[in-house]
This record gives sequence, C-alpha cells and structure tokens, in this order.
Amino acid sequence: MSTVPTDLAPTTGGPTLPARRPAWALPVVVIAVVAVLAALVWGVRGLLGNPVVATAPDGTVTLQGGWEPYQCCPAQGYVQAGARSVFVILADGCPQPAREQEVTIHGRLDQSQGKQTYRALDCPTR
Repeated sequence: MSTVPTDLAPTTGGPTLPARRPAWALPVVVIAVVAVLAALVWGVRGLLGNPVVATAPDGTVTLQGGWEPYQCCPAQGYVQAGARSVFVILADGCPQPAREQEVTIHGRLDQSQGKQTYRALDCPTR
C-alpha cells in the first residue's frame, strides 16, 4: 500500500492572502499610457507635416521649416517640416541659413528645376 507523504499532499482550505500590487503601480501605468499617446501624436504630426504653410491668391507661398543646404550650390537647399521637404532656390544675394535653422521663406512655385521647387522672393527670416 502506497501512501502519499503529507508534505507533498495538496493543501485544501487554508487561508490564502490576495496578491497585492505596490502603491506606485497605478501611477506608473498611467504615465506609460500618456507617454505612448504623446509619442503617437508626435509621430503622426511628423508624418503629416508640410513645409507649405500658406498659399496666397497671387500664387506666392509661405514655407516654414528647418533648412538643409544643398551640397553643390550655396544658394539652394531644402525646407523640411515633418517627413516632407521642398527644394528652394534662394533669391540673389541672400546669405544661406545655417543647417537645421528654422526659417520662413516667401516664394513662388518654379517647376523649371523639379516638381516641388520654389524660388524665394526675398531672403529667409528666422
């Protein structure tokens, strides 16, 4: 006859304590959810960004974003906002902005250099 040792027998009926979470767990979860939502909004905003801020009835546009110079020519570069950028040819005599400097440029669409090319009417402002 085989008997089960008492230390291996399943326990039944004894008092059990409920599992308790630390007091800081709920605030950490709330902060994590808010951080994920903020990152999602930031990412979608970056994907939907557009350097063309306004278009006037006369065809002039206002471009706003970070300046990225074009390597071959000092008077040309890109204005980037979010995931989109447009090519800009600066007006004669304008100094080139620093890399990644936020600029505002007033210009006109000039498709002689490409589909999304703009020719600045005046010098970029900060």
